[in-house]
Amino acid sequence: MFKEKKWGDWVNPLYLPLFTAIPIDLWLIIKKGPYASVELSMYIIAILFLIYSGAVETSQEEVKHRVFGYIYLVSALVFGAVGLMLWLGNS
Repeated sequence: MFKEKKWGDWVNPLYLPLFTAIPIDLWLIIKKGPYASVELSMYIIAILFLIYSGAVETSQEEVKHRVFGYIYLVSALVFGAVGLMLWLGNS
């Protein structure tokens, strides 16, 4: 009746970019003022993580994984474009 759950049952790696990379990029887009070098590096690493996780998830056979993979790839594209527009607008 009561089955002991492992940590892998509670945490699904499929959702990891939803809780890490996307909030970081949103916070850095909303942030006012110029980026410090650490913030710029974090922005780029988060976009690269979204590209990597999107590419890995779209190669899976399950529909759920492919949908999340495309969400990650599209969000990386949007964050990259917005970051480029902000960078070009400030210079």
